[in-house]
Amino acid sequence: MFEKLILSLYTGTLFSIVFLVAPVLLRTEKDKNLAGRFYGRILWRFYKLAFFMLLFYFLIADEKVYALLLMVGLALNVGLSFYLKNLKRELGDIDQIDYNHPKRVKFRRLSLLSTALLFINFLLSTFILIKTFGGADGV
Repeated sequence: MFEKLILSLYTGTLFSIVFLVAPVLLRTEKDKNLAGRFYGRILWRFYKLAFFMLLFYFLIADEKVYALLLMVGLALNVGLSFYLKNLKRELGDIDQIDYNHPKRVKFRRLSLLSTALLFINFLLSTFILIKTFGGADGV
């Protein structure tokens, strides 16, 4: 029962980030620098929370492979976010850089990749949640 709660919280948090937070903050036309910093802070706090949720899930889950898959997905996101954070430091205020500048284009594409990875993690966690706990047998 506790493992179902942890996985549900993880999946719900991913849903919120992918479908609520990211579209609102990353589609803004003005003050992209401020929106990006705010989104980055949300992501880094999520990563800390998600790590502990997945660690507990790994410790109590029967299917360790699923927990490891989710942890690998989270690790990919953390690694990409760390790279984006360093790239952002090089760029400085993104609002001051031309939209078509190669480094800004690279940053934008990697940001989209990061969101896509979060979406894939969401799909994977939803699949695991349904496969592990769904159906009449899970009741």
